[in-house]
Amino acid sequence: MLRIIIWVASVLGWVSRVTKRGNGVMVTGRVILKLSPHAVATLAKNRKVVLISGTNGKTTTTSLIYHALAAQSKVVSNFTGANLFAGLATALSKEMSASVAVLEVDEMVLPWAIAQTKPELVVLLNLGRDQLDRLSEVRIVAQKWKEAMKTLPPKCAVLADADDPFVTWAARDWPHVIWFSSGATGHIDASTCPECGAILDWNDGGNDYVCECGFRKPSVDWILRSGELTGPHNQKITVHSAIPGFAAIGNAARAIIAAGIFGIPLQESARSIAQVSSVGGRFGELKIGKSTFRLLLSKNPASWRETLETSASGPNAVALVVNANTQDGKDTSWLWDVDFTPLRGRKVVVTGQRRLDVSARLTVNEIPHQIAEDEAEAAEIFGAVQADVIASYTAFHRLAKLVKRS
Repeated sequence: MLRIIIWVASVLGWVSRVTKRGNGVMVTGRVILKLSPHAVATLAKNRKVVLISGTNGKTTTTSLIYHALAAQSKVVSNFTGANLFAGLATALSKEMSASVAVLEVDEMVLPWAIAQTKPELVVLLNLGRDQLDRLSEVRIVAQKWKEAMKTLPPKCAVLADADDPFVTWAARDWPHVIWFSSGATGHIDASTCPECGAILDWNDGGNDYVCECGFRKPSVDWILRSGELTGPHNQKITVHSAIPGFAAIGNAARAIIAAGIFGIPLQESARSIAQVSSVGGRFGELKIGKSTFRLLLSKNPASWRETLETSASGPNAVALVVNANTQDGKDTSWLWDVDFTPLRGRKVVVTGQRRLDVSARLTVNEIPHQIAEDEAEAAEIFGAVQADVIASYTAFHRLAKLVKRS
């Protein structure tokens, strides 16, 4: 019966695509779940399931783990970013013979996904402010994760980021945690202890944290420093990534560790991962007018900080596109928590639905800029140059479609 439901859902998804109402992923998944509410649990049965969740880095990390595992097994995945209930159902309905499923999961959907799929590995990346009107306060999400850890299958492994106090707090009671540190320093949202609420003491240049209640950064199993990943039993490998940025190296390291849990040697997974240069349009190029843009995604204070650092070594011209649709989060107060000073000395144009909000923020940061109606006008201002375009969620995905066509 489920196969018939999947076939019907797939046809409706195809209709959605050909009529240009969407890419068909959500329609397919919604129909499957409407007609068979327990389809995800059924489709995940007898598969080795990996769940990846966090505020930032989900799509890239999922793609890297997929490519590492696909070298040895048939794998299904949703690494294009459809990470809600319907997206998981659609991903699992593909390639029924695949023995492994690597699934990106929205932070709020993770407890449900754990209950449905009974994973062998959960990868917890980070937690920070994002889409405040939907996800609410970071501690609420961390609490949901903490409760979800209690429902994991007995032998499930959890690969958790020890640099993030919220992830540490959520995962620390699970007996099978593999702690990872990328060397990320400080946390914009973790000034107080998630356990007791007291001021968290950050030391060692932001590499360590401890609280008077006893909560502290755990001892790590895998550590990444200057591109070299070191783990138990003197395992060591240099991590390479064709995707730019500090965060990309950290995501690649996590993928190598995850692949190792499934028995893939470090060197083999590292080679597969190093070949991935773009995920879902990230760092893809698109031509608008006479300008050639490199596309970057940023959607919250932490990702803006990382993206601005990555972009700083790129072209001089940069366009900022910020929207406030439901998928972006309608509350853009987070703009005032982003340090935009890395843009000083560059040619900056702002556009998008909230271009005036961004303009006000840049003015306070004393960053000269121009305001454009859209990306086409930004291209006219820039002329025939290479430029970065840093876009919020909905703007990014609209522009990513242009990357695929070019």
